[in-house]
Amino acid sequence: MNISYFKEFTVLAETKNFWEASDRLFLNQSTLSKHIKAMESELGFPLFTRTTRRVELTEFGLALLPYAQSITKLQFEYSAQLLQVQNHHKGLITIGSIPVLSQYHITNMLLEFQKQQPDSSVRFIEDDSKNLMRYLMDQRCDLIFLRETKSSFERAFLQDELVQRIPYIQDSMVAVLPKHHPLSSEKEISLRDLKNEKFCFLKENTMLYDLCRSACQEADFIPDIVFNSHRLDSILDMVAKGGCVALLMNRHVSCENFANSADPPFFVARIVPVISTQLSLCYLKGKRHSPAVMHFITFFKEQYTGF
Repeated sequence: MNISYFKEFTVLAETKNFWEASDRLFLNQSTLSKHIKAMESELGFPLFTRTTRRVELTEFGLALLPYAQSITKLQFEYSAQLLQVQNHHKGLITIGSIPVLSQYHITNMLLEFQKQQPDSSVRFIEDDSKNLMRYLMDQRCDLIFLRETKSSFERAFLQDELVQRIPYIQDSMVAVLPKHHPLSSEKEISLRDLKNEKFCFLKENTMLYDLCRSACQEADFIPDIVFNSHRLDSILDMVAKGGCVALLMNRHVSCENFANSADPPFFVARIVPVISTQLSLCYLKGKRHSPAVMHFITFFKEQYTGF
């Protein structure tokens, strides 16, 4: 029996719908149906009862399900391990990062590394810090650039037995104000001064969204969030044209595109008390890393620590 059929069986058991299962598996429905019938024929038992809209596991299907799930999990694990060995020999490094490459000079860093190590290649994944740590633990990434609050970083730096953190850059929260806002002349403002504002935040379910929202709550108000986006340019456009206030990190708006503008469409004020985050390069302790990964770690320590 084709081992991939077990994955198809588990997905169909979960969705109970051929259309949804085939969509998730990137198969057409007739192919999926043929594979399930082939399983049933080889096993000698019906695995599903079929109706026009749904399928349900039979008694035999229910008995097979936990074994099929285990087989599917093992297939994923050995495939991932074999791919990791292949990448080890190819000199491929998979690096995950929060999506702020230019503001934190990560693009330049990768280009410089490629110049120094032309036999190595880098595959890059952008995502939020919440997901990046999972990618590292699952070994989908060799290295990650992770953002954490200053306090959580300090605890993890001392206590985390699984992940090694190399500090890179600290950053602090700022308010981005419309050009003619009454507070636009202030260099520092309290979050309490903004409690009646309409806010633009980065998208929900991200580390910075949660940080900004909890900071407002600690300042004794619930922020009126009228717009959120994963795109920095969209947020800044809403500030400039829509009269909203954005809570971002200082390096989001201190890069050359904004800092050198003769007539910026918005003003930036530092939030006090200061709310800081720490960006670090992280990798798993005790893991046998490829020579390419070790070259990158050495390169980073020598040229970018304390940047």
